[in-house]
Amino acid sequence: MKELPKINQLRDFQAIIYYGNIRTASQALFKTQPAMTKSIQELERILGVTLLSRGPQGMVLTKMGRVFEHRVNTLLNDLERAVDELHQLSQQSQGNVVFGCSHLPALSVLPSLVNKFQVEHPTSNITLIEGQLCELVSSLRLGRLDFFIGIASPEISMSEFIVEQPINAEFCIIARKGHPLSHCRSLSELQGAKWYFPSTRTGYYKELEKFIFPNGKTSKDIVIYGDSLSIGEQMVLNEDYFFIGPRAVLDISYVKDLITVIPIKERLPDALYVIIHKQQHGLTPLAKQLMDEVKAACLKLLSDEN
Repeated sequence: MKELPKINQLRDFQAIIYYGNIRTASQALFKTQPAMTKSIQELERILGVTLLSRGPQGMVLTKMGRVFEHRVNTLLNDLERAVDELHQLSQQSQGNVVFGCSHLPALSVLPSLVNKFQVEHPTSNITLIEGQLCELVSSLRLGRLDFFIGIASPEISMSEFIVEQPINAEFCIIARKGHPLSHCRSLSELQGAKWYFPSTRTGYYKELEKFIFPNGKTSKDIVIYGDSLSIGEQMVLNEDYFFIGPRAVLDISYVKDLITVIPIKERLPDALYVIIHKQQHGLTPLAKQLMDEVKAACLKLLSDEN
């Protein structure tokens, strides 16, 4: 059988890429520099190619190294998931779950749901990463995320994912109650308004921006881009910015008395919410249980608006 790399060699390779040089990587892994150098040399000998070269800013990947890096990341992620799944099966409530979500779940159902889940599974480790699908899809493909819930991106193919019960959500323009433009009836009356948009270059929000500014933004229009919910909330409540979001936001207890919908005659495009996970990466028992609970809560929230 052909000689294969050892796991520690792959981790050393991954660490050098992450930290950019052998010295910092060896310190992070509590190894000596000579030991780290020898590990990479042995890995390159086994593979028969050069993976790293020294550049002016540190170690850089060769062409072969870039090809190998993707495989290494996938292999180590799959191995960690396999070990974690066995631990979960043997100890039931113990394990790690990492998932991504967009704004609505993070604002509404997730805080109390994740807290309840953590109380029921005190030895579990839950990591929640907020963002749009176009930003998190690479992590999902590599197995760094167990699942994602949020708005689908039309330009991202769903063929490699399992899609769980997609549902359309009605979107609207949201402002603070008492906003000077709160009685406007058309988009044309909102010219020169201030807007807060998620900072994404593709996907639903980018198409929505084209819908609101069909002829492009004018010098009077002000658009701030950001991914912070807390900053966005303050911009809307204190600085009279508009926010585009699902109508379900109006049912969130702590903001429903502070915000209102601008009653324009134009209907904004609906957003398709999906819960997806990689076909080739079976969910661990803990991840599946959490995903099912998140799915049920979000589907109820969005279905109540339809």
